[in-house]
Amino acid sequence: MTDIYRPNNQEEISQFIYDCYESNRPIEIITFNSKPIGRSIQCSQTLDLSKNSGIVEYQPDELYIKVKAGTPLIDILEVLKSKNQMLGFEPVDLGYLYNGKPNYGSIGGVVSCNLSGPRRFKSGSLRDHLLGFTAVNGKGECIKSGGTVVKNVTGYDLSKLLAGSYGTLSVLTEVTLKVVPKPEFSETFVMYGLTPKEALEVFSKVMKTSLEISGACHYPKNNIDFLRLNDLDNSRTITALRIEGPKNSVQERIESLNKIFKEVKEKTILEIYQSDLFWKISANLECFNNSPKIVAKISLPPTETTDFISQFCEDEIMGINNKYFVEWAGGLIFLEIGNEDPSYLILEKMKKFCKEKSAHIMIMKADNTFRTSGFFLSSSDENIKTLASKVKLSFDPKSILNPGKIYAGI
Repeated sequence: MTDIYRPNNQEEISQFIYDCYESNRPIEIITFNSKPIGRSIQCSQTLDLSKNSGIVEYQPDELYIKVKAGTPLIDILEVLKSKNQMLGFEPVDLGYLYNGKPNYGSIGGVVSCNLSGPRRFKSGSLRDHLLGFTAVNGKGECIKSGGTVVKNVTGYDLSKLLAGSYGTLSVLTEVTLKVVPKPEFSETFVMYGLTPKEALEVFSKVMKTSLEISGACHYPKNNIDFLRLNDLDNSRTITALRIEGPKNSVQERIESLNKIFKEVKEKTILEIYQSDLFWKISANLECFNNSPKIVAKISLPPTETTDFISQFCEDEIMGINNKYFVEWAGGLIFLEIGNEDPSYLILEKMKKFCKEKSAHIMIMKADNTFRTSGFFLSSSDENIKTLASKVKLSFDPKSILNPGKIYAGI
């Protein structure tokens, strides 16, 4: 039976990891178990960070917040909301995907997974909003990087390295994040009935303008029933563009979109409340609510998106009709496929496609059988795994922190 240790602070975390390092005991790192993402691992020890919680410092005027890694993200969002501020990377609540109910989890887990929402293509990913951190490496040593402001400095940016490392390099104990003012107003420009190719053409055209789109997604016919908003027709494909800012500016830019896409006959505008709800639902992957199937995230050049959809999402010849939707103005596809053997063959074909097209796959959700024997990340560059192994060795020489979480044997 796995032993669970719940330390109260960084000193206790450091001592625990040092003891495990000395005795070669592998550690699984958890907080609220809100994100069973990555490969399934077996460890003799479990490090639960839920007691290492609390807001250390919040300076609204200086636009940063410093918190302990075990702090529930929902608590942070509420504090920021009270000052009309937010996290610019648009946090994602994966509770709907895994359990059919909200569960943001801890800020440490969010940072470790580098989870970013629909605004990512405009505002950058979470790692771009991480100003600094303190952590404990695989030898029990305390490390620190960054501060409370963005600076141009020489040397390694460890904040960007640890964000998205899934707890395999160090255990985060405290993080400092940049915060931004909440937009005064937002509206969403929706076009109906577009094909994936037409939607990609819309994204390409609008991204060349100065309209500062902060959200751009496309939902096909087989994945829109869950979108139940008063002003939204969910009987046809949906292509949505979000505009945020001062009310007058938003309305002027919406009118510009109307002129640019005047040939599209079926359109509607989601006003601020429905617009906010639409993008929250989209960010939280509620279209795959409590899905029992494999859910994959494919990051790819927008020029290859239409080809990917035709091969793996809507291939009429092969009879493929997988649920999916397109995000980040065509640079991201979320895709649901079955857990059966044919689906594994499809995944292998996807890996080949991604290798050839400078893209990569991340498995967001899968059953334990696949998580134990299958892959988690796939990259077009085979050298990335070798590099990851060397970086892991420098932070965690005995590979005791979440061993095998990203790659088997690392």
